[in-house]
Amino acid sequence: MFRTATFIFTIIFICFGHEVSFGQIQTDKNYQQLALKNTVSRYYKSLGEQSGIYHGPAYTGYPYQLSNGHQFFESAKLTQGTIFYDGMLYQDIPMWYDLVKDQVVVQNIDSLSMISLHNERIDYFSMFGHEFKKVVQDPSNSNSLTTGFYDHIYIGKTEVLVRRYKGTLEDVSPEGIFTKILKQKNEIYLKKEGKYFSVLSSGSVLKALGNKQKEILSHLKKNAIKFKKDPEKAIVMMVSFYDQLKID
Repeated sequence: MFRTATFIFTIIFICFGHEVSFGQIQTDKNYQQLALKNTVSRYYKSLGEQSGIYHGPAYTGYPYQLSNGHQFFESAKLTQGTIFYDGMLYQDIPMWYDLVKDQVVVQNIDSLSMISLHNERIDYFSMFGHEFKKVVQDPSNSNSLTTGFYDHIYIGKTEVLVRRYKGTLEDVSPEGIFTKILKQKNEIYLKKEGKYFSVLSSGSVLKALGNKQKEILSHLKKNAIKFKKDPEKAIVMMVSFYDQLKID
């Protein structure tokens, strides 16, 4: 870990040590940032199996063959993501997110096997433009959410979080026993003034926000947003507009 930190500090010094002299040139700054990202990424790849993110149990999948669907978020295909793991930021990592097991899975350095990361060591990860942050349940607070990864789809004075998951069902047929992956479910929450609110409808969102209800509904109508058609988009619009009204 000390060798890694020293290396990264050296690269940062090399890339940014002359920023005081040339900081006014935006193109130079962009180039420096890109160079730093690429250098650190190549460094992690050069570490191979020595890199902490490649240490973990093998991802075993499921005991029966899948009869339909897949267990992953968005796509069963490998995607590049970012993970903050064991106090280190790893970028451009080939990964999946298993919504049934609530496990972050990475492709091993051999490009063949898969590794399940330890949830307790993950602070956050991002993929497909979504940022999942770990929430740890507070046993002394009945309002606290259960421990897990929540997709933070809006972060402002008020926050919108989504717990995404899938279930399974054993599918018995003449051909044998298969695992059926059920449709993804999404539980949406607001975090306002330190308290969490489960929201299922536009009415529950308005109740959680508490005021400015007429203005918010008018804003939704003006933008022709239908809550039932796209609840997440509608909730983000409602909450962001509410936050703006509070600022004004």
